[in-house]
Amino acid sequence: MPNQTVAVLGLGAMGSAITARLRDTGHATVVWNRTAAKAAPHAEAGSTSAATVAEALAAADTVLVVLFDHASVREHLDPLAAELKGRTVVNLTTTTPDQARSTAAWAAEHGLTYVDGAIMATPDMIGTPVSRLLYSGDRAAYDAAREVLEALGAADYEGEDAGLASLKDMALLTAMYQLFSGFLQAAAMMRTVGVPAADTAGEVRGWLGALLPHLDHFGAEIDRGGFDPARGQDVEFTRAAIGSLITAARGQGVSAGLLEPLMHHLDELAATGRGGADWISVIDRLPME
Repeated sequence: MPNQTVAVLGLGAMGSAITARLRDTGHATVVWNRTAAKAAPHAEAGSTSAATVAEALAAADTVLVVLFDHASVREHLDPLAAELKGRTVVNLTTTTPDQARSTAAWAAEHGLTYVDGAIMATPDMIGTPVSRLLYSGDRAAYDAAREVLEALGAADYEGEDAGLASLKDMALLTAMYQLFSGFLQAAAMMRTVGVPAADTAGEVRGWLGALLPHLDHFGAEIDRGGFDPARGQDVEFTRAAIGSLITAARGQGVSAGLLEPLMHHLDELAATGRGGADWISVIDRLPME
């Protein structure tokens, strides 16, 4: 369905970037935002500004929901189930997997065409070669909206389970924040001797860039199981290494709070007789009972 009319609900930084990209790729856009003033620049650029969500839906073939959180999505969509009939609804709001499944179940209950999405990009990346968006849920809904979705970036369909896109999003964001928190720990330590954080950033980027290929090894070892230390680094060695990092941080007057959780899991492994296993077996400590 070329040149669909797309309603964009929510004009924060991401919703605004999506709207601009859709205009640039020839789609008619109808925009709504709780704070109406945010719609004015888009109206000046060629979008139609709607005074209410219902008004935005009435003009649309596809509805992109880019609101603040799960609660705001349900607040604005739940009363308008009838108005959403016959339109493809794509929720791009960041939610947890269970929240995505809850909204998908609500949509199915009301006979709506719905797909859940996750944006693996910053607003300035939308529409560029590095923009990637994940989708899951109703395959027919995804196919109906695909031409619109591909205008925003690489569109990856993850499967029928509506929570899959969110799950991958949450997992990748977890890795991102852990990576960035490691940099913050390093920068805090180096700042104690006057090294600018910008300099540490360059050092960390070069060091971790060289190490990232090890993730493929880690993934293969985890899938294989057994955690043979001959192919990696054992728990006891890693405990000593992390212990040194904690001591060094504290010696510089820097909290080791970002390192201590890993040490806790390594200590538990050692206490249960697994000190000789590959340290990445710490993954087995993560499932909640």
